Amino acid sequence: MQFTRTSVALVVAGAVLLPGCAAKPSKMLADQEKRRELVEALVTDPTGRQEVIDRLVGSPTERTAVFERIQKDESVVGALVEKVVSEDRGRAILAAKVAADPQGAKTFIRMLMLTGVMGASMTQQQANSMGLGEPFAFGNQRRTMLDLKRVGVEIESWAKQNEGRYPVCGDFGRLDGCLSGHIKDGALATLRAEDAWGNPFLYHSDPEGTQYVLVSYATDGQDDGMGKIGPTAAFDCDIVFSNGDFIQWPGWIRKGELR
Repeated sequence: MQFTRTSVALVVAGAVLLPGCAAKPSKMLADQEKRRELVEALVTDPTGRQEVIDRLVGSPTERTAVFERIQKDESVVGALVEKVVSEDRGRAILAAKVAADPQGAKTFIRMLMLTGVMGASMTQQQANSMGLGEPFAFGNQRRTMLDLKRVGVEIESWAKQNEGRYPVCGDFGRLDGCLSGHIKDGALATLRAEDAWGNPFLYHSDPEGTQYVLVSYATDGQDDGMGKIGPTAAFDCDIVFSNGDFIQWPGWIRKGELR
């Protein structure tokens, strides 16, 4: 499990080696030089390094505790997954672990799936075949809803500065098309323009700019022809955000709790 020794060890370095006398450990980690010293101390100290490895691959209780801590930070999990699945060797290790240790490996992969960061690396059918179809779909849907909501915030902000009218785009188009032509100065540049499955978000408005929809075609990447039916009960149903709220979304996700 080589990727664990390198990537994940760095993630939890601060938690393992922070000195007890530090009044505010977060300030130490915010200091780039201090953080570098902590990481260096971990990777050069066999005892500390082994402790991290033992917790990651040791008893189920300890392993679960570490996974839960990592999972709280989506950016950390995203960076970890990106590093692991970016190389054939990393993907092969994951596949081998699933085959050799279904309990430990599936716990880890399920945790990653719940964050939505594995969406573009596999299909729903592949996740189903692993017995992880539900966490894969849930993670992708939740991440997609968060991203749609963030784009919606920018659209609403733009409308407030333009007499309450939304950007007018007559055809369904990608965010980097008509919409970005209206909302300039980089407001959309820091936001994802694709859903968790790797398909582009689509935007459309009425001719007067009084209504708009942001759409993800979800798992199957196909228009389902609906759009205003409230909570849905199938993985393939589109996710639709309109005029500041979701009008179609997966029924097992509480849209009001998305942050």
